Order: sequence, then C-alpha cells, then structure tokens
Amino acid sequence: MTRSTKGSEWFGSDSLTMGGFVFLMRLCAIECQRVLKPGGHVLCFIDWRMWPVLADAIESADLRRNGLIVWDKTWLGMGSCFRNQHELILHFTKGVGSPPLRRDVGNVIACKPVRRGIHPTQKPRELLETLISVTCPEGGTVLDPFYGSCSAGIAAVGMGRRFVGVERDRHYFDAGVERLRIVPAEAAA
Repeated sequence: MTRSTKGSEWFGSDSLTMGGFVFLMRLCAIECQRVLKPGGHVLCFIDWRMWPVLADAIESADLRRNGLIVWDKTWLGMGSCFRNQHELILHFTKGVGSPPLRRDVGNVIACKPVRRGIHPTQKPRELLETLISVTCPEGGTVLDPFYGSCSAGIAAVGMGRRFVGVERDRHYFDAGVERLRIVPAEAAA
C-alpha cells in the first residue's frame, strides 16, 4: 500500500461549507462514474439532514439513483426530541445496475454500530459484508474514497474481493493498513 500526499492539502478539515461539501462529493461521484464498470454500484452513508443534498450531487455526475437503505443501529443515539437510531445509505449505479447477487436483503438492515472504534464513524464489518454481498461479485473490486480505519477493506478482502481505499489522515490510514494486514489470517481461521 502506498499513500500520496500531493494535492491533499486543498481540503484541510471537516469544516466544509454546504457548497464545499457538494463540490467535494460531486468530484468523488464523477471519479466513481469514471472508474465504475457499467452496472456498478455506489453506496454512500449519510445522515437524515444531508441525504437530499448528497443525492443530488451524486446524481449530477450521471449516476442513477436506485434507492435508499436504512441502517437500523438497534440503539438510540443523540437527538433533541426523537433520538436517532438509524443512518441512511444512498444507492446509485452506473446506468442500469447489475442484478443483485442476493435477494434476501431488505432495505432496512439492523446491525449494531461500532462503539469506541478506531475512527469516529467506523462502520461494522457485518453491515459492510451484507452490502458487499449484494452488490459486488467475488473477485470484484470495492472502492472506498473515505476509508477511515479500513472497515470496508477488511470486509471486502475477507470476502474475496479486491480493495482500493483512499484516506487523507495519516493516523487512520496507518491504523487501517495494520487492521488490513490481519484479514488473510482471520479469513483462513
């Protein structure tokens, strides 16, 4: 694994304005559209406040909106009146999506979140494995442009898929590489 820092300084914090967020997400979607095979899938995690903005940014890159998946975290989070218990996952494809590899997964997936993980928004491997098992064939490639602590990579490699990840924070990048190193041993066990 290698990491290039050239050009990564243009975006230096998580304090993006709405315009900055839309710009960044549209650029990512344009690149996903470029590298995806026809029928390839894009899944994006987002909260309830921002999903319409993100959906429009992705769709503007000529990706097809296919649906919305609800991740039921099975516990109550923060909230001012009704406490948040879910996160949304936007589903897009390049053109008409390839057929699902499984037909037994609904658009509400219950899975406990990672508590006190390496990354503040770390996703559970079980959830990522479910999503990958529906959208990416064995031997296919999973791309995560915001790889955090590499949870998608661990799920993908453990399931016989290839993985490409991008992470701007050196601490999380190194932690993800270390986590990814032990996956082949786990898969063999």
